[in-house]
Amino acid sequence: MNSLLRTGVVAFAFGVAAPIPVMAHDPPRSGAHASSEAHEGQPASHDEAHGQEEGPDTEHLFGFTTGTDVLEKGHFEAESEAEGGFGKRFGRYHAYGLRNAFKVAPLEGVTVELGATANRFSIHNVPGLDNRSFTGFGGLDAEIRWQLLKRDPFPFGLTLLAEPHMGFLEEDAGVRGRSHGLETRLLLDTALIPNQLYAGFNAIYEMDKFRPRGVRLFGSEGEELDFPLAPCVARAPKVAAAPAPADPEAGGAEAGGAEAAGGEESREPCTAFARRKSAEHTSRAGVSGALAFQAFPNVFLGAEVRYLRAYEGLALQHFRGEAVFVGPTLYAKLSEHFTISAAYSAQVSGHAVGVPGQLDLDNFSRHQARLVVIYEF
Repeated sequence: MNSLLRTGVVAFAFGVAAPIPVMAHDPPRSGAHASSEAHEGQPASHDEAHGQEEGPDTEHLFGFTTGTDVLEKGHFEAESEAEGGFGKRFGRYHAYGLRNAFKVAPLEGVTVELGATANRFSIHNVPGLDNRSFTGFGGLDAEIRWQLLKRDPFPFGLTLLAEPHMGFLEEDAGVRGRSHGLETRLLLDTALIPNQLYAGFNAIYEMDKFRPRGVRLFGSEGEELDFPLAPCVARAPKVAAAPAPADPEAGGAEAGGAEAAGGEESREPCTAFARRKSAEHTSRAGVSGALAFQAFPNVFLGAEVRYLRAYEGLALQHFRGEAVFVGPTLYAKLSEHFTISAAYSAQVSGHAVGVPGQLDLDNFSRHQARLVVIYEF
């Protein structure tokens, strides 16, 4: 998928979704303004009669920023999410992920989601990355959301999110291996103008351990080898040539020196032992904020800002770079059960440690995009 096609898909989603009104009431979400319950037994107002009393589901309202709403107990949801990063300092860099997930609410205020991801990489002439173009199975994940406060009756919503994952590809470079990680978020949102204007905020912390596939080889002196050699223990011993008769006048010194030289020449490089490649430990921290307003019935447009920092080590030990992303968001309720959410972000500021320039294109991509399709039943 090239840049022109990707831009066309996003533009098509915005253009199609904007004029489409909602066709039926949304099944209730925990945290949405269900005023029909509050006014049970009373005549419906003008807004209620037109399906505007509940407000949007804020989970996907803000793009990359996550809202606090969770499923009502007993409801289910299927979700497909396509997310991509593209653009580095030099060369061609496209990294995409397609995640399919199933979500259930076993308890009031608690949502559990199980997902599987496939990845696509197209990398060519990017410094520090190997050229590769392939599609592979990315891994599995589970997301747990616990809503502590609802926007109604409280003035804001508060939810905790934890997402452990296990993968088989490094999500940025496409290196094969084994990864384990955890993403956590503190989610806040509020209705600045009920059913019209919403604000969301996330505090983000991620950590990941990745071990590349393969081993490192070492020689008999403990030096690391650049390429495989024959094992030291498997080498056949060399047959020494029959020594020449010793010259009585030389006292045998010349023959002894020849034997020592032959012993030194026989010690050729070989593979003495192997070890697994070292694991890489990384972490990220950041914050994000977004606004979304209802531009058309059941269609919300918005803007989002994210600030992210990259570190070596699982506990933010060594700072590696930072980036600021800004971009638009779209949320559209197309029918009673069907919803789409789209977002695009461009890196507008950043810095990588030891690299000149106004952007961090070592730890982050230049552009990021996301499209989510949700079906609730």
